[in-house]
Amino acid sequence: MKRLIVLSMLAVLALPALAKGDWRGKVVDENGEPVAYANVAVLSKADSTVVCGVITTEDGTFNIVTSETDGIMMVAMLGYKTVYLAPVDGAVITLSDDTQMLEGAVASAVMPKTRLTGEGLQTNVRGSVLENAGSANDVLAKTPGLIKGQNGLEVIGKGSPMVYINGRRVTDASELGRLQSNEIQSVEVITNPGAQYDATVRAVVRIRTIRRQGDGFGFNLNASDAQSLLWARGNDPFGAVNVNYRTGGVDIFGGVNYARNTSRQESELEKNTFGRTAVGDDWLFVNKGTLLNEYIGSSLYGNAGVNWQMADNHFLGGKVEWGRHLTYSVHTEVNDNVFENGTMVDMLTTVSDDTMGERIPYNLGANLYYNGLVAGKLGIDINLDYYGTDDSSKSVSNEASEMTHDAAISSASNNAGRMYAAKAVLSYPIWKGRLQAGTEETFSRRTDNYSVEGIDIPASEATVKEDNIAGFASYGCYLPKVGQFSAGVRYEWVRYAYEDAVTPENILSRDYGNWFPNVSYAGVIGAQSGSPVQVMLNYSAKTSRPHYGNLSSAIRYNSRYIWQSGNSRLQPEMSHNIGLTAVWKYITVMLNYSRTDDAIVTWSAPYGAEGVVLVKPRNIETPFRMMAAYVNLTPTVGPWNMNYTIGVLPQWFTINAPDPREASGIRVTTFNDKPIFFAQLFNTFTVKGGWQFELGGVLMSPGYSRNLYMTNWFVNLTAAVQKTLLRDGSLVVRLEGEDFTRTAHFNTASDFGSHTIKQTNLMDTQKVKLSVRYSFNTVQSKYRGTGAGADSKARM
Repeated sequence: MKRLIVLSMLAVLALPALAKGDWRGKVVDENGEPVAYANVAVLSKADSTVVCGVITTEDGTFNIVTSETDGIMMVAMLGYKTVYLAPVDGAVITLSDDTQMLEGAVASAVMPKTRLTGEGLQTNVRGSVLENAGSANDVLAKTPGLIKGQNGLEVIGKGSPMVYINGRRVTDASELGRLQSNEIQSVEVITNPGAQYDATVRAVVRIRTIRRQGDGFGFNLNASDAQSLLWARGNDPFGAVNVNYRTGGVDIFGGVNYARNTSRQESELEKNTFGRTAVGDDWLFVNKGTLLNEYIGSSLYGNAGVNWQMADNHFLGGKVEWGRHLTYSVHTEVNDNVFENGTMVDMLTTVSDDTMGERIPYNLGANLYYNGLVAGKLGIDINLDYYGTDDSSKSVSNEASEMTHDAAISSASNNAGRMYAAKAVLSYPIWKGRLQAGTEETFSRRTDNYSVEGIDIPASEATVKEDNIAGFASYGCYLPKVGQFSAGVRYEWVRYAYEDAVTPENILSRDYGNWFPNVSYAGVIGAQSGSPVQVMLNYSAKTSRPHYGNLSSAIRYNSRYIWQSGNSRLQPEMSHNIGLTAVWKYITVMLNYSRTDDAIVTWSAPYGAEGVVLVKPRNIETPFRMMAAYVNLTPTVGPWNMNYTIGVLPQWFTINAPDPREASGIRVTTFNDKPIFFAQLFNTFTVKGGWQFELGGVLMSPGYSRNLYMTNWFVNLTAAVQKTLLRDGSLVVRLEGEDFTRTAHFNTASDFGSHTIKQTNLMDTQKVKLSVRYSFNTVQSKYRGTGAGADSKARM
C-alpha cells in the first residue's frame, strides 16, 4: 500500500540553503473541492528522502521553493491515495479516496465518511445524508464524537466545545442555526486542542464550509417555527437573512436574524436540611413543594464585515457583531410546605416575575485581522478583538404565607463587561516539520451591581479585573513509516482582582502562572495487511476558570428558603487528559480519561437556623476522575444509513461534606458506582425525488454526573421528513418533531452532607418544527479572522 501521511497543520519541511525550483499548484478532491492541509513534498530521485515540503492552505494552494530541480513531487493526506508526479508549475492535482483505507466506509455515496486528522475526527458532510440535515445544529447533533442532551451539544467526555467556522470563532450561538447544512464541507471534532488555544478550551469543533467560486451577489433566507404540543405560548419563530457580495479580491457580507425562545419547567422538590444549635440540639427542616417556571424572550442579532485579499496569500478584514434583547420575561411560582422537626411551620406561595431593568441588555463584538504568508514560508496571523456586554434586570416576588407573614421582595441587577484582546501567531518550516509560536493578551473588566428591598440582605457593587498574558509554541513533524508527532506548550500568567465598594473587606487579589503542555501521535497500524487502522494518542493539561458571575460574593434572594451567592475565593480547576482514538473501516472507538483538581461544583448548605439554604459554587479538595468510552458505527444498507454511538461515562468522585450530625463534623460522600450509559441511534432513509426520512433517538441511563445523581432514563425520540425542491436544490422544506414520549428530561438527587435534595422535572421539549430554507447564488464568506480572548467572551 502506498505511503499514508496523516493530515495536520504541520507539514514535512526542510529549509534549503539556496532556492532554485519554484513550483505552485492546487490540490483538490474528486468533486473539485480544495483539499486543505494536504502534505506536498519534493523527494530526491536518488534515495526518495524528503528534500522539502509544504502544506496546502485552506483553498488548497501551495508554493514550494527549493534547490532541488529534478526531484519527485509527492502529495498525500490520510484517507486519500498518495500521488507521485514530476514537479510541474501551475498543476491542479486531484486526490481520490483510498478505497482500501475506507473500505466499508464508502459503501454508499451518501454516507458520511470519518477519518482521523492528527487532532481529532473529521466527518465529511458534503455528498452525505448530513448535507440536507437542516441547520449546522442538526449536523453537529449527528456528528461522531458529539452528543445532544438536555443541556445542548457536548463533545463526549469533554463538555461544551468551542466552535469555529472557517477559522473564525462563533460568538453568537444562533449562527449555528442560520448556517445551512448544505453549505458545510466538513466538521472536525478536536479532543486535544493545541497550544494555540486558550488553556480553558477542552474541545473544539471546526466547521469548514464549501468554497463557492466566482463573483456576484447572493443571499439566503431561513425561516422556521417550532410549536410546543403542550403549552400554547411555547412558540419559537425564527427568521434570518444573510447577504454576500464578492468582486475581485473584496468580499462584503452581512446578516440579521430574529429569534423568539420559550421554555417551561414543572418540578416537584423535597429538601432536607440538618443543623445543630449552640447547645448541641439537632434540628431538621423539611421542604416539600412544587415549582413552575416559564420563560419567554426574543432577541435581534446582526453582523457585517469585509474581507480583502490584497495580494496572493495576504488577507485583511474586519467584522462587527451585535445583539440585543427585545423582550425578556421569567415567571416563577413556588409552593412550599415547611416542617421543623416534624411539625409544619409554614405554608408558603411565592410568585416571582423577572423582566428587563433600566437598561436594554445588549452585546457588541468586533474583530480585525491580518493573515498572510511572507516569502512563501513565514506565516503570520494577527487578530484584535473587542467584546462588550450590558445586562440589566429586575425581579419582584410576592410571598403569601398561611402560617407566618406575607412579604414583598424586589431586587435589581445591573452588570457590564468589557474585554480587549490581541493574538499574534507566527509559523515557519524547520527540518521535517513546522514550528509555530505566538502570544495572546486578554484584558477583562466587569461590574456587578445588585440591590434588594424587603429583606435584610446587603447590596453589592463589585468590580472584577482580570488580565491574561500568554505565550505558546508548538512543533510537529511527520516521520515516514512512523507517523505524525506534535508537541506544544502554553504559559499563561493571570492577575485577578475583586473588590466590593459596599463591603470593602471583600477585597481579593491573586496571581496565577501555569504551564500547559500537550503532545500527540497519529499514525496507521497494519497498512501492509490491507486492513489499516488509524490511531491517535494524546495528552494535554487544561484549566477551567469560574464564570465572572460566580465570583461575586453578593447574596441574591431567590425565595424565603433559598438564597444564592457566588464565591470570590474560587480557584480555577486544573485537569490532565489522556485520549486514545482508533478508526477501522466504518467503526470509530474512543477512550478519554481525565483527572481534575480543585473541581468546581454547585454546593448547598444551611444559612442560619431558620431553614434557609445558601447555594454557591465551591472547590472540592479531592480529585475528580472521569472516563468516557464509546464506539461509533456508520454502516449503510441500500438507502438506509445508520449512525449509532454507544458508550459509558464512569467517574470517581469523593467529597468530604460538612455534616453537623457527625462527631467530626465531616461525612464522606461518594459518587462513584453508578456510571451513565448512553446511546445515539440515528437512521436516515434517502429516496428518489429529493425525499429524506429520519428516525432516531438519544438515551441516557441513570447515573452520577459530578455531585448530582440522575435518577431516571433520559429518552428523546425524534423524527423528520424533508423535501428538496427546484432543479438546483436551493429550496428545502423540513418537518421535524422531538420528544414524542415526553421523557427528554432528568430527575436529580444530591447529598451535600448537611443538606439533601430530590427533584423531578418535566420540561417543555415535545415540539413540532417546520422550516423553509432558500439560497440564491450563495457565495460563502472568505472571512479568515480567528479571534482572540475566546475564553473571556464565553465567561462574560
